[in-house]
Amino acid sequence: MLRLLFSFLAVTLAASAAFAQSTTVTLTGEVTDERGQPLASVNVFVAGSQRGTATDAAGRYRLVVLPGAQRLVASSVGYETEAKDLVLRTPGEVRTVNFRLKASRAAVGEVTVEAARDETWQRRYERFARRFLGESAAAAETKILNPYVLDFDEKMGTLTATAREPLEIENRALGYRIRYVLTDFEARSNYNFFHGEPFFEELEPADSAERARWEANRRRAYRGSARHLLRSIVAGTVEKEGFHLFLLPPSGMGGGMPGLGGQRSTNRFSTRPGEILKPSRQEGEHVLKFPGVLEVIFEGEGEEAEYLTREWAREQRGPAGVQTSQLRFPPGAGSATLDRFGEELDPRSITVSGYLAFERFAAELPKEYGLAESGIPGAEEAVRALTARPEGP
Repeated sequence: MLRLLFSFLAVTLAASAAFAQSTTVTLTGEVTDERGQPLASVNVFVAGSQRGTATDAAGRYRLVVLPGAQRLVASSVGYETEAKDLVLRTPGEVRTVNFRLKASRAAVGEVTVEAARDETWQRRYERFARRFLGESAAAAETKILNPYVLDFDEKMGTLTATAREPLEIENRALGYRIRYVLTDFEARSNYNFFHGEPFFEELEPADSAERARWEANRRRAYRGSARHLLRSIVAGTVEKEGFHLFLLPPSGMGGGMPGLGGQRSTNRFSTRPGEILKPSRQEGEHVLKFPGVLEVIFEGEGEEAEYLTREWAREQRGPAGVQTSQLRFPPGAGSATLDRFGEELDPRSITVSGYLAFERFAAELPKEYGLAESGIPGAEEAVRALTARPEGP
């Protein structure tokens, strides 16, 4: 009986490992400096996720990730961060991705931490924080712990920002500590764009009450988010999830451009996922395509009070008790490609206004959050497989 039990356990564990391998992708490789020497303790992670590891003494790493669009990042103090965009189309694949990091251009001792900056820097930082973290209730509980690594430039009302080191962010509303490698930031009077490589780690709650508060806030942040929307479009569960989709004409055709100071258009037409989402030539990928503007109404919850008093681009209020947003493609684009789980292959392929533009980085969650419950075929199995595959060199 004992031998049979051991045999059963061995078969079960082997089956579990085989299942994990068939639904995830394994990334391996090494990280070296410009001379080809291995670098130990380099952080290697998937941007926007909780999937990360560190290289061993030989500079090697191993990381198990979801298939689809992933941005793999290697970051270490004293070296310039390097990122590689991957489209992992074959579950079960083992792919080698190597990094060769350049030494940081900042000379040793050049960067100093100051107790305070001048008034100009302070004013620009406050504007940066509003545009980056947001003006929501969650933003009030989110803090950049090392703001003095930021440098700003402002010309003709346009603010740009760079960071000499990754930003260390503590979000006490959602319960995460985030290491954020800032790559782009630009803020104008009615335009906001930022991009970077965040890595999420869960904070330890003080007690069960704080844990419950964080989980409730996470659910609230996810519901109605851009990621929730795109996943529901891919899964075909838009109305079930509380979304309603409408096509609006381009600017100048039927009442102005919503979200940019114009009046709300009455010339709109209801649409469904099957009319705006088509299969890509690549198996498992999708093309989101629509003319003009896609207006999204989310009935799951209403607007935060802070939405109507925010700093910029105040839109005319939509129906009470819902959140109203607009999606567009950049000029000349006309479509966006999504992976099997609804992630954009190009993070600049869709622009948003309305309520989705109000919820900024303070409302950001790891990309794994909510995926298992998304209804997308294979998502639940893939997330379950991640927990069965440890990271490491």
